Amino acid sequence: MTFPRKVGILILLVAAAAVAAYQMGLALPTLRWFYSFDADPNSYTSGSWREHQAQIVGHVLCGIMALAGLILIIAGGNFHWNPLTLRKLTRFRSIGRGWLSFQILLALLFLAMLDQTLVGRRALAVKYEGKWSFPAFYRDEIKEKEFGGKSDQEQDYRALKKSFASDNKGNAVIMPPIPWDPVFDSDDIQRRTLEEKEGQLHRPGEDHALDGRAVQYWPDSPTVKLREVRFLKGVRDGTGTLYDGNGEFAGKQTWKEGKLVETSVEDSGPSRPDMPWIELVYPPAAPSFENKHFLGTDSKGWDIAAQLFGGFQVQFKAATIYVALVYSIGIIIGSLMGYLGGTFDLIVDRLKEMLSNIPFLLVVMILAAYIGRDNITLTTIIMIFAIFSWIGVATYLRTATYREKARDYVAAARVQGAGTLRVIFKHILPNAISTIVTLLPFSIAGVAASLTALDFLGFGLPDRYPSWGRLLEDGTSNITSPWIVSSSFGVMVFVLMLITFVGEAIREAFDPKKFTTYQ
Repeated sequence: MTFPRKVGILILLVAAAAVAAYQMGLALPTLRWFYSFDADPNSYTSGSWREHQAQIVGHVLCGIMALAGLILIIAGGNFHWNPLTLRKLTRFRSIGRGWLSFQILLALLFLAMLDQTLVGRRALAVKYEGKWSFPAFYRDEIKEKEFGGKSDQEQDYRALKKSFASDNKGNAVIMPPIPWDPVFDSDDIQRRTLEEKEGQLHRPGEDHALDGRAVQYWPDSPTVKLREVRFLKGVRDGTGTLYDGNGEFAGKQTWKEGKLVETSVEDSGPSRPDMPWIELVYPPAAPSFENKHFLGTDSKGWDIAAQLFGGFQVQFKAATIYVALVYSIGIIIGSLMGYLGGTFDLIVDRLKEMLSNIPFLLVVMILAAYIGRDNITLTTIIMIFAIFSWIGVATYLRTATYREKARDYVAAARVQGAGTLRVIFKHILPNAISTIVTLLPFSIAGVAASLTALDFLGFGLPDRYPSWGRLLEDGTSNITSPWIVSSSFGVMVFVLMLITFVGEAIREAFDPKKFTTYQ
């Protein structure tokens, strides 16, 4: 079986699986993307217009994929790799830095395709009263009542896991490694359990003693405060507050170097060595393995690692739509301009000049003001990109087509009766495509940087999309919390660097001065 037919069968199976999963109410990793290009699928309200819109977009995307798969299956029977193409691919693999970067990018894409199995607030599996359920893989939410609760709200699986652990009745909750959604999943206050060393309190992993406030909770009610005291050099030093069993204010204390100096009421609450002191950390909070915030939280309390993961998924979706639109339009128009010339070439040239003189950022600002930033979708932004970006692809291919159509193999094809489309796409395009292939990685890097820049300036995607640019802007606004800006900037630079290395390797491997083919 030829390579195009294998690809066609794979595409057809993916499209069919995506439609089948949606109709069955499942939200399978990656397959749910086709029905969530315009929003987070967990944010839909059942029966809402946004869900209906996502359904239409998903069916259209799957239909296009199925059609493309059928075309590849039908037309790919006589496909054979060109020996020069194989030489170019071998040359690409021999360029160590580019090949390694390509493999790392493939690994990152594989992780992104694991989707909610790695990142998300819904449990991968719940065992309750001997029965297993898999909430992360269902499109509809599961109510608290299904797991012994009293509310009709969606179950908080992080809280359910703690509840099952304390009940010790054989129930269990399995969460993703990062148990937070990329957006609208706020951990407003973190609890950090302090450690006692030689009579002094310390933050976990730190050598110097605690300077700050710490809290103890009632043993039978872990959410109700018992004491809150100021610590200096690891011992109680300053004002303290006492609370009753309902968490209401009971009295004040004054401490000096670990000794009680004054109190307005007797401290009648339990005081045991096994009762931990807790430090309350408000966002933005530093990285914490205890709370599964591996890179910390931003100023809204959203997990940074989850946002970076979700932002990479958004970049992947954007690159997929962008490449399909821009290169399809650019290749077709550029080839026709170079081959036909004359009036067609002149008219399209004037159109290119008009579009080139329109400020891209101004168009986005006007659109955001007109339809409202909350109504902007990823598809909308990419469509605007495509309106302006096809110009570069068409210009390069126009020049290459002008050069190639003067070759003898084109004249020979005409003499044999080949039509215009056959000459362009069967004979000229394989010889002119090298220039376009070398542009591809740099175009992907460009759209990633553009999306990040727009979000940073506040004219990009709304908050329901995770965004590197918005995270970077939050980091620059909270420079005293360096984990925000360092994480977002580091990941963005790393990914763009990998794409650039791949682009340089492709440019060298597909250099038209070294490799060309005439048919």
